[in-house]
Amino acid sequence: MHYRTTSIWNLIGCLAVLAGTSWAAYERPAYVLPCRRSDPEINKCIKNSFNYIRPYIAGGLAELKTPPLEPLRIDQLAMENNAGAVRIKALFTDIVALGAGNYTIKDVRSDVKKLRIDLSLGIPRVETRGKYEVIGNVLLLPVRSNGEFWTEFSDISAIAKIYGKPLERDGETFMSVEKMLVDFTMKNARFKVKDNVNTQNVLGEAINQFLNQNANELIQEMRPAASQSIAKLFRRFLNDAFSNIPMRLWLLEN
Repeated sequence: MHYRTTSIWNLIGCLAVLAGTSWAAYERPAYVLPCRRSDPEINKCIKNSFNYIRPYIAGGLAELKTPPLEPLRIDQLAMENNAGAVRIKALFTDIVALGAGNYTIKDVRSDVKKLRIDLSLGIPRVETRGKYEVIGNVLLLPVRSNGEFWTEFSDISAIAKIYGKPLERDGETFMSVEKMLVDFTMKNARFKVKDNVNTQNVLGEAINQFLNQNANELIQEMRPAASQSIAKLFRRFLNDAFSNIPMRLWLLEN
């Protein structure tokens, strides 16, 4: 009887230690500015929190498993557009983007009970380079091309809608980003491609001239497909971050 009682107490003690270890394993990092659920200005608080963490995530946060934003390296990004004058399938690989980490959150609308956060943000300039493969039709003309690309986008305004839900793990509650929607506009865009298929200089110059003369129209046509691909990319990014920091550390109870 004494042995059985001792065993029970030993088991309870082990469980208590494990529970304590799980709770203590997560501490609030210096780069997290917590917000309180009852704060009447919680939207302002969330905006400040996202802006405050910007210089930290620019170099990547190993403990949150988030890659650097400066530069942002993307293995591949696929887009497909089947409507309008630009009907293409595009695959971009080995992408290096500069400027994404220089964002500013301008406005926030949230419903913390539903874990809904809408962000309005601006980015002054983003420059990207990498490789591409494109097949399809532009203005009824068949297009097949692959090679290297360079782009510059400036004065970018974007809306990101985050749909989260609680996720229980290891005795903690985390936020899982179930869905993310993105839309964007920009004032200026410039393109340059080095086409490996159409290698003649005159044709290559004509392609670059066409891209830059019709940049706004091309961006408008490809915006839905680009928005979907960007949302998918940053949903993974946010899930890496939120799945490694319990909600109690950034969203305080009343």
